Amino acid sequence: MKVPDAKDRALVVLVPEPVSTLVDQWRSLYDPSFAIVPPHITVAYPPFVPEAEWPSIRPSIAELLAQFPPFRVELTELGTFVGSSFYLWLKPEDDGSLADIHAALAQRFPEHVPQGKYDYRSRVTIGVFDSEQELLEAQRRIQAGWQARNFFVEELVYLSLDSRGQWCVYSRLPLGEDSNVG
Repeated sequence: MKVPDAKDRALVVLVPEPVSTLVDQWRSLYDPSFAIVPPHITVAYPPFVPEAEWPSIRPSIAELLAQFPPFRVELTELGTFVGSSFYLWLKPEDDGSLADIHAALAQRFPEHVPQGKYDYRSRVTIGVFDSEQELLEAQRRIQAGWQARNFFVEELVYLSLDSRGQWCVYSRLPLGEDSNVG
């Protein structure tokens, strides 16, 4: 698992209450980043935009995000990923907005949203494990009590590391208006 670097920044959807409390029950057991970052769905990965550049680029990013209406996310099922460690995550289901926002950011700001060796996949990390056995045991335990939860996304937030090494909300960026809401 990547250790946060003081230069890291990200653009994310924060998982709101009461869903975040449920997610944090498991993250507190299985995610070493539990104490430094709230439950979230990453839209643009670190290192993203350096904090010194944020004030000048924020208006352009806000303008881009205003083109996307608010949308609903449902956390439906657990998924796994094997990389340098074994990852357990909740899969967000949406109308495609998360991937569309990521793609629009990557197209307009390629220097800040580089394409990695993996395709963009939205997720809420639940845990990081040293072995497949630990991962499968946690997955069975969580799956037994999980019921799909949903929430409405009206903004993305720019997170940066503070002097204590914790991810903090540095800026909030609202999505556009939805003509179907109201």
